[in-house]
Amino acid sequence: MTGMTLAIIIVVVLVLVAVAAVLMRRGGARKVEAERAHAQEIREDAAQHDRELRQREADAARARAESDLAQADARQRQLDAERLEQEADERAASADEIRSEREARLREADRHDPDVPTDDDGHRLDPETGERLDRADGPDRADRTDVPDEARTDLGDERRDPTV
Repeated sequence: MTGMTLAIIIVVVLVLVAVAAVLMRRGGARKVEAERAHAQEIREDAAQHDRELRQREADAARARAESDLAQADARQRQLDAERLEQEADERAASADEIRSEREARLREADRHDPDVPTDDDGHRLDPETGERLDRADGPDRADRTDVPDEARTDLGDERRDPTV
């Protein structure tokens, strides 16, 4: 081979090596750029997951607050119910007391009324049988018709005067 051929072969080899080096460098740069793009996608996905996580945490906190409020409302309603039950018990006791007082006054009135047969305690007696009329199995005092309202001394004005 001649010196010229050898020089051409060396130049061609050097050019091929240079072209290969440039191509490899470009491939490496593309790879680096692709890795950068992939890393950016991962960061964007992580940011999206972070937003979703914060939203879910906010939803959970809101649900917890609503639950706490509902429980507080339930406790308040329970306290109100207990208070109302106590009021009802007190009113029932008061009504029982008034009813007992009313019965005692009616017995006292019946004992003094010459038209109403009573026993020594003022309990009304059936004029025919002599049995007590105010027993638990007997008719209620307000339902009795054996003494007309006009003759009874135990009634308030509202029962005597039909215009009231």
